[in-house]
Amino acid sequence: MFTCVRHIAVSAIAVAALLAPRFALADVVHIETSSLTFDTGWSQRPETLVSDANGAATFSLVNAVDNLRYQNTLYYNHTYSGMFHLSARAGYKVTGYTLSGGFVGDLRIGRSPDGSGRPGGAESIANAWTMAQDAASGAYLASGSYEASNLQGVGDFTFASGVLDQTGAFDVTFEGYAYGSASPAIWTTFDPDTGPRNHYSFSSAVMELKDPLLLTVYTEALAVPEPHAFALTLTGLALLAGVVRRRRRPARAGVNTSFA
Repeated sequence: MFTCVRHIAVSAIAVAALLAPRFALADVVHIETSSLTFDTGWSQRPETLVSDANGAATFSLVNAVDNLRYQNTLYYNHTYSGMFHLSARAGYKVTGYTLSGGFVGDLRIGRSPDGSGRPGGAESIANAWTMAQDAASGAYLASGSYEASNLQGVGDFTFASGVLDQTGAFDVTFEGYAYGSASPAIWTTFDPDTGPRNHYSFSSAVMELKDPLLLTVYTEALAVPEPHAFALTLTGLALLAGVVRRRRRPARAGVNTSFA
């Protein structure tokens, strides 16, 4: 009895060790660029900074492709959701972003050689959706969606925010979905010696993200007035203050301000 329990415990530990890399969450991912910061805590694998140059920072979102990957099964329904917190550094603003990726699909339907029997079947659906919201107010900044059915080949998508003027922090959410279902063709032949025999031609429905998503965030420095602009502004304020003071002075003595 003790030996049986020990074997069960050892097997459970081994299974847990195998599954741990897939289900354990990574620490909060924090990435700093020259003009903004990137944070997320929804990661099984850490996202990475691909490039940071000329006011554009590109991040690789690897977990989406890990979750929306075909696994050679007759039926699957895979989902992914991630949220990414972006904040411009002091002296900068976010002027826009793009989120790009692509699904790849392939349908193969099994058939009998002569078309007899029950035909095979296959179908697939993919969906991607994104939204950006101001972190403080919750105001919507941008959104977009993509859908493909029974895709043969590649279906690329790019979500563009349009022009933003964002100095505060905001969150970009991405949700993805990949579904596939396949059934084999089945037909029967008859052999005089062995009798009836069933035959199968298997179908497949592939739908998956082809590569990690790429999130590119565009920033620019806030305008800083030139020194001469400061001087002109101060001069104008001084002149305006002088005018106000003169208007507030009481009438000089000896001046009759009454009218008969």
